[in-house]
Amino acid sequence: MDSGLLIRQARVEDAGRLRELGVAGWETTYAGFLRPENRRAYLNGAFWSVERLSAISEARNCTTLVAEVEGRVMGFLTLEPHVSGDIELTRFYVDPKMRGRGVGSELWHAALAQLTAGGTRAILVNVFGDNRDGRRFYERLGVALIEETTSVVGDQTVYDVWYRLTVDP
Repeated sequence: MDSGLLIRQARVEDAGRLRELGVAGWETTYAGFLRPENRRAYLNGAFWSVERLSAISEARNCTTLVAEVEGRVMGFLTLEPHVSGDIELTRFYVDPKMRGRGVGSELWHAALAQLTAGGTRAILVNVFGDNRDGRRFYERLGVALIEETTSVVGDQTVYDVWYRLTVDP
């Protein structure tokens, strides 16, 4: 990645751009296995609302990092507490034009460093099983497959996988 990349904490005013990146990610990555009406319904729900993205950007128990390239947010990730006590990677999207250029890897490593410094022991990652590129990305980063299951998006049942990365202190 070129030297114009800056990883920083998200600000409330980034929420609109985070939503744009999430929508772009869903439309480009999941179009092959999620019907348009189900993608739209999910994207219009609370999980992707600007209000929710703003709230987690400010929440003390969550982490939202953004990757800026030449002053524009081109990727982001969110980490939130999971009921297991671990931390869950809940959103991770890079502008489709920037994929394959190291933005995602830089975000991941910055998040991992921050979590390790904060004493996190494990990170959970949930990915649609048919998201082959996403799965390859996480597997290259060393996460371990722990569960294969299904979930429901709209009126579709989809293949889901869970990964876990144990963090060394």
